[in-house]
Amino acid sequence: MTLIKLIKSVLHIIYMPQINIESSYGVIIIQDMNAVHVDEVYAKIYGYESPESLLSHIDSFLDLLPVDIHKLATQNYHNIVAGKMYPRGHTFTNIDRNGREFTVFSVDHLIQWHGKPALQVTVIDLSVLIEANKRIREQDLMFKRLITDSGQGIMVHRNFKPLMINDACVKLLRANSKEQVMSIDSVLILIPQQYQDLAKQHYQEIISGNTVGSTSVVENNCFDGSSRFFNVYDNLIEWDGEPAVQVVIEDVTDKVQLERELAYKATHDELTDIFNRSAIYDWLNEYLGDSVDLTCLLLDIDDFKLVNDTYGHHSGDKVIKALAVIIKGVFEDNQGAVGRWGGEEFIGFIPRLDITHVSELAETIRTRFEQLEFKVDESVFAVTVSIGISEAKQCHTMKRVEKLIKTADKCLYLAKSNGKNTVNISDLGAI
Repeated sequence: MTLIKLIKSVLHIIYMPQINIESSYGVIIIQDMNAVHVDEVYAKIYGYESPESLLSHIDSFLDLLPVDIHKLATQNYHNIVAGKMYPRGHTFTNIDRNGREFTVFSVDHLIQWHGKPALQVTVIDLSVLIEANKRIREQDLMFKRLITDSGQGIMVHRNFKPLMINDACVKLLRANSKEQVMSIDSVLILIPQQYQDLAKQHYQEIISGNTVGSTSVVENNCFDGSSRFFNVYDNLIEWDGEPAVQVVIEDVTDKVQLERELAYKATHDELTDIFNRSAIYDWLNEYLGDSVDLTCLLLDIDDFKLVNDTYGHHSGDKVIKALAVIIKGVFEDNQGAVGRWGGEEFIGFIPRLDITHVSELAETIRTRFEQLEFKVDESVFAVTVSIGISEAKQCHTMKRVEKLIKTADKCLYLAKSNGKNTVNISDLGAI
């Protein structure tokens, strides 16, 4: 290895590796503590125009060194020449002939000069490097200050142990103080249990560099016991010289709740708060692939037009909502789904139940609804419902579902024809 490569190797360890160092270096040869040879680079480092100018202005090599290291330099020279110590590198601050303060890194090397032992000192001016490192440290402080004062919630953690958190993040996490957040061993306690393994996997992907700057909406537990939704942007950074993850968070709880409300309204009937026709088909599609046994119930309020004509549409809406509550309770207890099919008509599906059990459920609905009393001013009236039931074995296609619904509709028609307020079950068996 050449001497300059050795110097660069040592500097690579001492200083930040991203700084490029000029390959030029200065050399001085010392014999009996006198400078016997100087090259041009060395002379210029010390503020002289030429080697001759430098040599003519000093009486001893010590004139080039700070006074406080004269004794150490003299001792080092004699020890190296005597073979009592190995040459090594030194870093020291000096002042050149023009008053400029600079820092050099030097490496001593024992040689022969005109037949006598001498010390060759090779130096590199580190002033540019020192200034660059200073600016990097200043930029690092500015970066940390920017994070600390940011209006966004920002946290830096390593293996989920908080290293830094700003005031905005403390507020978003509903903690009492920075100290409360920094005292926890792991921010995993803020992540619901069912998502913790996924969070650990995601952390490893970021640290390993496989994921760069990802954004996601997550649910977190807060310090006050509440649950909030955050839009999280995390990426790999260097913090105090080691890899860490910076997390930027934004509270989007209101947005998530609004989206859920809109999604709910898109799938539920506004009057009855049960599935609409479109949502019923979505529910069916989830079960078709399982080829489950499926039972269908079609329910229609008897003489509903008469209710509207006699007591008004407002009373008719009350009747519809009352039946919806009864049906919803019965179906939810049996892992079924019910929706408003249109007007005063409802449809329901129950998987994996035999027809006898379903008919009992239908009778429960009919009886409960029949027993309700509705009041309008001084009038009290009751309403009944007719129900048609059909079943299909291994129902796995929409074509079979449509046939199932048509069969239930025929049964409903027969229930109406047979005096209403009845339950009619298909006598065709399972379709």
